[in-house]
Amino acid sequence: EQFEKKYGQTLYAFVAITAIQMALIDCLYQAGVKADGLIGHSIGELACAYADKALTAEETILTAYWRGKVIEDAKLPAGAMAVVGLSWEQAQKRCPAGVVPACYNHDENVTVSGPLNLVQQFVHQLTTEGIYAKEFNTHHIAYHSHFMTSLAPQMKLALEKVISSPRQRSSRWISTSIPEQRWSSSIAKYASPEYFVNNLCSDVHFKTALKHVPTNAIVIEIGPLSVMQAILKKALSPLTVQIPLMGQLHDNQLIQFWSQLGYMYINGLNLNPMNLFVPINKNMSIYPVPVGTRFLDRKSVV
Repeated sequence: EQFEKKYGQTLYAFVAITAIQMALIDCLYQAGVKADGLIGHSIGELACAYADKALTAEETILTAYWRGKVIEDAKLPAGAMAVVGLSWEQAQKRCPAGVVPACYNHDENVTVSGPLNLVQQFVHQLTTEGIYAKEFNTHHIAYHSHFMTSLAPQMKLALEKVISSPRQRSSRWISTSIPEQRWSSSIAKYASPEYFVNNLCSDVHFKTALKHVPTNAIVIEIGPLSVMQAILKKALSPLTVQIPLMGQLHDNQLIQFWSQLGYMYINGLNLNPMNLFVPINKNMSIYPVPVGTRFLDRKSVV
């Protein structure tokens, strides 16, 4: 309970999620796995920026920190988000005033966002109609809604101190916070403060980005809970291979990680997991024991 009260907060959650994603990216890179494409959902675009080398490790963590800090300090009115079984067009028509379609996840999987009472009423209404609708825990923050738009000036000021010289995004990184028809615009070209402010405030066009995943791709989900697996299985070709590096159903995440590296290998990825270990130098004490150490046997045990 105390752990959830502290680390379930927005600031801690953003930094923790981003740090885990960065660590997983580093491990994959060290093992020789380099992505041909990068897609992030909401704050997941920070991990894309790090993997794309558009942000340094320090810039990535500090951007996650200020995203959480600005939101927490704002003391926003209670908000909520919910997944509903509507198309994007249906959600646009049916959302009550104040509630907006926030994330276009799949054909009939949309996340809506807005004031707590309005979202809960909308969920109840859809449920009584037999339409899937479920609120999920955001600690009463309505991301990608007008609440976030009100924070844009403070967020931009904070990030301008972190990202002083924005780097250009590579073609590998497919944006989900800027509509495809605007991918050639100036804001879409750089991992800039403006880009990440827009990421916080705008809709998430995840479904659109997934259309660019090749049918025979190996799709690796990098995150602490692998929450996108159900959506990926529905949205992508049956020929793709989906690999969650971590999962909430696994007690031992280390075993899960190594198992998934093996799964990558049998599906054709050329990697070397031994690169994740410290190189052995027989002339130094980092070797498990000095080279001359005698083996323990019954005769040598006193």
